[in-house]
Amino acid sequence: MKNVMAVTASLKYCSIAISYENNFYEANENADAAANLVHLAHELVRSKNIDLKKIAGVITASGPGSFTGIRVAQSFAKGLALALKIPSASVNYFDVIKSVCEEKIGKNNVLVAIGSDKGQVYYEINGEKIHEMGISAPDALGRLVPSKVLAVGDAIDEIVPHLNDRIIDICRIDDFRDAKYLLNFTKVLTKKSSINPLYINAQSSGRCW
Repeated sequence: MKNVMAVTASLKYCSIAISYENNFYEANENADAAANLVHLAHELVRSKNIDLKKIAGVITASGPGSFTGIRVAQSFAKGLALALKIPSASVNYFDVIKSVCEEKIGKNNVLVAIGSDKGQVYYEINGEKIHEMGISAPDALGRLVPSKVLAVGDAIDEIVPHLNDRIIDICRIDDFRDAKYLLNFTKVLTKKSSINPLYINAQSSGRCW
């Protein structure tokens, strides 16, 4: 799909990316999302002479991560989509990270590890017989990982000491929250697309078969 805007945010970070008329534009700022996201988007659109009426869809992140940041970005995306009468959709960060590390993944079992601000790790395990996501202390992941895995994400340093004998290789990515990566998922924008948050806590952690 041509002419798509993507938006992400955490507590102290805002990111806007726009694919427009075969050009790519982005703006990233270390600033409070609630106070600065709309301004950042406005300045990018104004400075690049982007006609919002030509934007065909809006993509944002579903999580996991900062509750406030996710809700701010999703509210922005929903509001813009409603005003322009265009589809909006969300993509989770696990899928974003796997897409960036796709060449390394191949047929390997994969452990996606995303750091949280509470000293824990959001994880997703994808293997031949298991698909599990949740949140865990790094030293407890050893009980969850069933076999050798490719470790991907930004929490590599936290998990390696506890899984050293089970890690085949690593693919570290620290900037996966940049909105530019969401522009690789334009296929999620359909007439029935929607935005839903992915909330993960100790109670919601579990296996998906």
